[in-house]
Amino acid sequence: MHRSEGKEFDGGVIVEGIYSSKLLNAQWDAKRTDEARRLLRVAITRARHTVVFVRPSDALPLTPPLPATG
Repeated sequence: MHRSEGKEFDGGVIVEGIYSSKLLNAQWDAKRTDEARRLLRVAITRARHTVVFVRPSDALPLTPPLPATG
């Protein structure tokens, strides 16, 4: 993801595995989580057509929860 800034690709695959860095971690503070989301956004927006995520089933959601309505 760090190397994708300023470049474009037809597509991309972003892999999060049990043996690699997590995209998000529940133990991170808000600042680190925001920085990780910004970096992820850079990676996603480099793809012109398709982005595929491969993530563990117990991974944290990539987007913040929606505010409650009602």
